[in-house]
Amino acid sequence: MKRLHIVIASFLVVTSMLCVACTQDDDTGSYDKSSAEKKDSTIVDSTAIIFYQNDGIVRYIRYAEVDSVRPSGNGTIRAFYFNDKRVACYSINFLDSVSFNRSSAITISAFPKASDYISAIDSATAPAHTNVTEPSAPSDDNAEDYSDYIENFNVKNTITFTWSGNNVTWSGTVPSDVSITKDNGHVTVESSKGKMRYRLQGTTEDGSFKIANMNNAESDNKKFILELYGVDITNPNGPAINIQSSKTVLINMPKDKVNSLKDGSTYTQVDGESRKGTFFSEGQLVFSGPGTLNVTSLGGHGICSDDYVRLRYNVGEINITAVKDGINTKDYFLMYGGTVKINSSGDGIGVRRGGFELYGGSVDITCVDDGIVSDYINPDTAFVKIGGGRLNITTTGPKGHAVTTTGRLMVSKGTVTASTQGAASKGFNAGGDISVADSYVYLSTEGNPQYDEEENDWSSAACIRAKSALAISGSDIFLLSSGQGSKCVNAAAGVNIGTSNVAMAAKGTDYAGGDNNVRSRAVDAASLKVGIGTNLGISAAKVAISTEGNLDITGGNTFAYTLSDDSKAVIVKGSISQTGGLLMSGLSE
Repeated sequence: MKRLHIVIASFLVVTSMLCVACTQDDDTGSYDKSSAEKKDSTIVDSTAIIFYQNDGIVRYIRYAEVDSVRPSGNGTIRAFYFNDKRVACYSINFLDSVSFNRSSAITISAFPKASDYISAIDSATAPAHTNVTEPSAPSDDNAEDYSDYIENFNVKNTITFTWSGNNVTWSGTVPSDVSITKDNGHVTVESSKGKMRYRLQGTTEDGSFKIANMNNAESDNKKFILELYGVDITNPNGPAINIQSSKTVLINMPKDKVNSLKDGSTYTQVDGESRKGTFFSEGQLVFSGPGTLNVTSLGGHGICSDDYVRLRYNVGEINITAVKDGINTKDYFLMYGGTVKINSSGDGIGVRRGGFELYGGSVDITCVDDGIVSDYINPDTAFVKIGGGRLNITTTGPKGHAVTTTGRLMVSKGTVTASTQGAASKGFNAGGDISVADSYVYLSTEGNPQYDEEENDWSSAACIRAKSALAISGSDIFLLSSGQGSKCVNAAAGVNIGTSNVAMAAKGTDYAGGDNNVRSRAVDAASLKVGIGTNLGISAAKVAISTEGNLDITGGNTFAYTLSDDSKAVIVKGSISQTGGLLMSGLSE
């Protein structure tokens, strides 16, 4: 075992009073200053204890604030009991030395208090986000995503549709296997011709653009380019754009072109057709180009695909206001660039049967229900992966989670900020594991608990709720929960934190609902492990750390504070193991 080294500085009288406790290598003996002979109270009161940590951090506390120093853990831990009910447990392997000196000569930091972590959360600022480069267009036409790249599409024919009032005209060569009909401003195209581009421009308050399913013979339909070339379409009775083909639609938005699409509050039903949103497609929707698209939905989703939605790296702006979901897709959502802003009364982006992937660009969502959800139908295909880009979410409804999935939730090199305000709402909510690596995450919750009739139990708000394990590494994490009975971290399995800066504040007290008492916890987990290079600071109105199993400190700095004089800061039903680092717990300001 490494021997705890004592650096004697300035006052031998003070050293002689404490060295017996600090230099021993076994588990016997302790020092209590209340029984020590104080030969010079002036010297004692003006003296500080300086802690030199192996991670380069140097802290101090006034000697007069220390009640006693006791060895524990077979002599491997030194516990410094402060007069204000805080206890600092240092692993000997973590301390380089301890010295005693006048506080007036010290320019190093005092131990932080609970209020410091609340201040850190309040002042946290999200960094600039990074984008992951989109894979180059595949040259092999057998590649699975070959048709998603507009640069692989060779246009042979272009037809331009121009709306003026409640009328539409078109120009360009119309091949024999393309049929166009219209009803005032409503145009329908039937085509079995490949390599087509349909360009939309002009303005109408009673019109639409539709690609029809040719006699239900899907094999006759071909993928095509839909170019939004400065078009403004309102359809009072249904979708503004209605794609009944299941083939890939390559949406091109040229530079400096602003496009607007709007539906009506009620849809006219058409036999054999799904009509789910302002911009609806049976097939894949792949967006490219630096232009702008504004979508307003009064009767359905904003953008909806019964396949998948993909945003290329060069997408401009997409702004959506929707009475239902902002974007709703079946198979998956994939984004490499662009700026997406959604204000919806349903979900922000909902994936019904597949995953959500963000690698670049910026997404801002304000919604009533879930911000990001994957998926509604099959948990085996569900996941959320934020591998780059920026995600900012505000939800307001009960159980309106910011990011939720029945599968795994993975954040890597991403920037996420989220606020949930409804009862029992979660920031991150996953049926599988949650992992956060090399990222910035700020999550806050405000809601109180809500009784869940289906689960026959109370559900409380939480910044992070993992029904399995939670792993955090190389990240800056800020978690703030202020509702009664709420939690910062709630994990059914273990929580493992390494090489990260994590600040948590659980401001809410316990919640009494019926015969139940929903307890407020900053960390409520099966177990907790804090590793080397981690700075974990917790402020809790009640309990800071509660584990069914073990608490394992292998390094770093862990501060677990309660603000309640009648609560324990740390409740561990298993064992506490400290082989490195600092664990400070107790009552704090």
